[in-house]
Amino acid sequence: MDGFFFYWSAWISWILVTFFMRHSLARTLFGFAILLTISLTGFSVDFAGRRIFAVVFLLAVIGFLFIFASKRVGRGTFGSICISIGYTGMLLWELTNPVALLVPRVLTFSLILFLLAVYLTRNFYLQLGIICLGFAIGEVIYIVILSIYGLDQEAGSFKALDVLGTVLLLLILAKLMAKLKNYLRNRSNWNARRT
Repeated sequence: MDGFFFYWSAWISWILVTFFMRHSLARTLFGFAILLTISLTGFSVDFAGRRIFAVVFLLAVIGFLFIFASKRVGRGTFGSICISIGYTGMLLWELTNPVALLVPRVLTFSLILFLLAVYLTRNFYLQLGIICLGFAIGEVIYIVILSIYGLDQEAGSFKALDVLGTVLLLLILAKLMAKLKNYLRNRSNWNARRT
């Protein structure tokens, strides 16, 4: 069942980008990045004896591009470090105390990372950047820590991508809700001025 949330959130995101964004270069790049992420989920490389899926490298590149495009490199770097430390901490907590997760891990991790990203910045593109980069770094840190203790784990598995996909979908839905709120507010002001 791993990968279910990732694929659904990825395809929903692609539909929202393709059919509801304005025609622009950003729309094309978003759509291409989502389809490339879906395509690379099955490919992995062995790096220092550890299996890392190609999606992790792609997410790191996407995160860097979003952070540098936002012109807030310092804030984006700090945010991605916070996300990576938080994500790694949650994974280690789950490893040592799996019974403590009363709510499904996808929901728990996604909500915590979503709230952390919203707390760190209000810029939507910077939020996407710090989530992608922080997730990639957190996955790599997690397998490095486990390799110190002789445990094998792979970075970028479907179990992890479910969390990432849900967080990104939550960010997109929050952005759409903010746009809807602004639209309704402007519409009500227009009606109030007419009467």
